[in-house]
Amino acid sequence: MSKAKTLHDLTWADLEAWAGQKIVARGMSYQESGLARDLAVTREGSLIAWVRGTKKYATMVSVKKGRPSSICTCPYGTACKHAVAVILEYLDLLQKNAEISPAEEDDQRIALLEDASLVLEDEEGGEFFEEDEPIAAADDLAPFLKKKSKKELEAMLVGILKDHPEIKKELEFTTQKPEEKDCAALIKAITKAIVVTGSEQGWRDYWNHTGHTPNYAPVRKGLKQLLDEGYPDEVVRLGEKLFVKGTEQVGESNDEGETADEIARTMPIVFQALAKCSLSDLDKLERAVDFGLRDEYGLCQGLDEFKQRRFEKKTWSDLADRLLTRLKDMKSRGEGDLFYRNYERDRLSDAVIFALEHAGREDEAFSVCFQEAETTDSYERLVRKLRKAGRITEAEEWICKGVKATQAKWAGIASSLKAELSAIRQRKGDWLFVAALRADDYFNHPGLSTFNDLQKACEKAKVWQEVRDAALKFLETGAYPGSRLGWPLPDTGFGKPGSSRRDKPPFTNALIDIAIKEKRVNDIVKWYEAHKQRSGAWQDVHLEGAVAAAVVHHYPERSIAIWEKIAEGFIAQTNVAAYSEALTYLKKVQKALEGLGRAAEWAAYLTSVAETNRRKSRLVQMLNVLSRRPILSK
Repeated sequence: MSKAKTLHDLTWADLEAWAGQKIVARGMSYQESGLARDLAVTREGSLIAWVRGTKKYATMVSVKKGRPSSICTCPYGTACKHAVAVILEYLDLLQKNAEISPAEEDDQRIALLEDASLVLEDEEGGEFFEEDEPIAAADDLAPFLKKKSKKELEAMLVGILKDHPEIKKELEFTTQKPEEKDCAALIKAITKAIVVTGSEQGWRDYWNHTGHTPNYAPVRKGLKQLLDEGYPDEVVRLGEKLFVKGTEQVGESNDEGETADEIARTMPIVFQALAKCSLSDLDKLERAVDFGLRDEYGLCQGLDEFKQRRFEKKTWSDLADRLLTRLKDMKSRGEGDLFYRNYERDRLSDAVIFALEHAGREDEAFSVCFQEAETTDSYERLVRKLRKAGRITEAEEWICKGVKATQAKWAGIASSLKAELSAIRQRKGDWLFVAALRADDYFNHPGLSTFNDLQKACEKAKVWQEVRDAALKFLETGAYPGSRLGWPLPDTGFGKPGSSRRDKPPFTNALIDIAIKEKRVNDIVKWYEAHKQRSGAWQDVHLEGAVAAAVVHHYPERSIAIWEKIAEGFIAQTNVAAYSEALTYLKKVQKALEGLGRAAEWAAYLTSVAETNRRKSRLVQMLNVLSRRPILSK
């Protein structure tokens, strides 16, 4: 097998360059599990084998221009995990001096692979996906499915329905017998689907790529069918049940919003029905508002479109009166949690203002904004409304009032108000005051981001050098420069910033980040040493990695030591994802040492890491990628 001799020199790095780290890892697992079987050599010198995956696949591997080349009957087609498994199985057999049989002329696998080759050619090089990979778009399937016979398509569908019973559920509403399609039966079926699906818990384990998202497609199909058949009132009633059940379900689920998205995709049908139902326009609008007020998880998709429908001004006015009564009644409620009470009241007052504006009662809308600003600290809403109306002087007055009222208890609101004031002053070209606001932010939250913002404003105001020196001095000593002679920025009137800070100078993280930005290598090292003394054994991987990258040309030994420490920290975590992170930093060590002409030192260090962690077989396999040694041991 002359061509296969080049496989003797194949390294792990070569294999990963061909198939990718993820595919190589899967192929290794397949080979180790004994899933590559009956390996043989064709007359042309290619390797051929059966590989057991979701089903049994025929796989052929050869070498072209010094690189592996493969074809497989799996959906991926080429450079797949099955091909990697065949290569590794072949090398393993050679290592064991096992005999490899020649393939028969009429080997079934050769015929299967010839068919697969035709499909790949028809796809014009389009990429196939493995059976356990997501398919990008339905259009990609069309050419593939056209090649299948009716019998093959039926078998595929049966298999899919067996593996994915939720799809079978989804088809239930379209496979009902004609005599079952009366309204009562359909409502009963939808109600059952809401109860059953709403009782499932959504969860997601992103680490292991597993989880479950409740499937509301049957509910969507049922509600759409019910609406199309002329029963909008029933759809609204069922929508209420869906919303209540779904809200409970999302609250109990442990995912990143997938369950909420499923429910939200269903709600537009409910709002379409609300527009067509027998309620008066006033009651429709109030029902829509109620949905919005109760929506804690963003389930009410389609609600905004409903509110943009054309309703008479009188209808909006009547709605505003109803909601104003509710707002007035909220005052009599108990104390409870202040933030939650304000949140609830703000949502209701938002609805009041929206209704008043659509009713043409603009002055009353402003009155509500003024009143609620001091009641619930909703200054941001008032300021935005004043700015939109062009009442800039009033907006500035309320910003100042709002900042003083909220900066001690609601720092986020105060920060947002300052951003509004900054935008106003920028439009006026008052860059000195904008810079003063940015300085407040910096002294409250010293870091690279606020330093950059301060620099941009000060450069516009032409005062950067004076401010920069004082800003760095603050990081080192904590001395606030506001009252110092020669400080060029005006007083914002919001009090001395930084007075509530608990941490003490020097602020080493910020000093390091800024020194890296300004490429002051010696200062990077100086503050990094100070940082290590303050933080003790605690490791900031991002910061240390940035330091190592910044000083490698001046202090390579220091950088190499940092990268080795980070890599060994990841290795100690004992999981494949951490090993991958470790390899990132080991590659930096390798590049630095080889760049210094110390390849032997690198090889010795790599050997030491592999030997120390020899029981971590997956790590050792990954380290082999860095060794550049052939997979087949000599």
